[in-house]
Amino acid sequence: MQAGSTKNAAHLLLISQPAVSNMIRQFEDQLGFPLFERKGGRLRPTPEAETLYANSDTLFSHFDAVRNLAEDLRDTQAGTLKFVASPSIGQTVIPKAIAAFVHDRPAVKVGFDTPPHEHIVDLLVGDQADFGLTITPIDHPALETTIVRKGKLVCVLPKGHALAGRTAIRPRDLRGEHLISYPRASPIGLVVDEAFREAGEHQRINMNVRFCFTACTLVDAGAGVAIVDEFTVSQRSFADLVVKPFACNQEVAVSLSSSRLRPLSRLATIFLDDYLWQSGTLGQAAAI
Repeated sequence: MQAGSTKNAAHLLLISQPAVSNMIRQFEDQLGFPLFERKGGRLRPTPEAETLYANSDTLFSHFDAVRNLAEDLRDTQAGTLKFVASPSIGQTVIPKAIAAFVHDRPAVKVGFDTPPHEHIVDLLVGDQADFGLTITPIDHPALETTIVRKGKLVCVLPKGHALAGRTAIRPRDLRGEHLISYPRASPIGLVVDEAFREAGEHQRINMNVRFCFTACTLVDAGAGVAIVDEFTVSQRSFADLVVKPFACNQEVAVSLSSSRLRPLSRLATIFLDDYLWQSGTLGQAAAI
């Protein structure tokens, strides 16, 4: 229809002229009516062929769109990446990796959230997220968890605090301080509580918050002192905080969790390998 002859059609399709003639003949046999009439040595399309051709444009445009999408997926230039993270890393170290990723792949849709730990588990188990990054490992039979980096606990103080000159802060140094901490049953609460317990100290919590990031905002405002993971303060987002090592043996373990039943997508693997691990943001993954 486009080339005007079987010879020209064969040239466009990179096949032989007899092959084009055979395909036309087979197609006419399947349809039960002729598509072309030979007049003066040339093929002339029948009215039925004209009607079919007019309606085939939409079909071929859809086919081209699917082919282009397949090529984009192959080149990881299309698709959707959905993941979740603990606020400690989700609001500090991960945004830069996301920014670089979407800069290189503007057509990829990214869904990202920093929900509470228990909601992260629900989203992963319910296949609502490709993977989760948390500051403590997730223990669930449906999920596979890998520790990607260990992190230390640090003490955050407001500028001018009496302890700001210390090289490191010990649990006993915080006696009498207005301590901002976490519910003891929460993952980060268990780690911090164990740090005090191993030193023979008891946490005297004056203010309970859910997230380390929230604790930092309160310390930054002068509401007290807090123990947080090092990732929360790694981007120096809080201008008026003094950060000191917290003398203890406890650490947080940044962990990657995903479904045991479904492998990570190519987009997820590329984001983790090329934008999170390789960039040095969280270091190389090491399996448990």
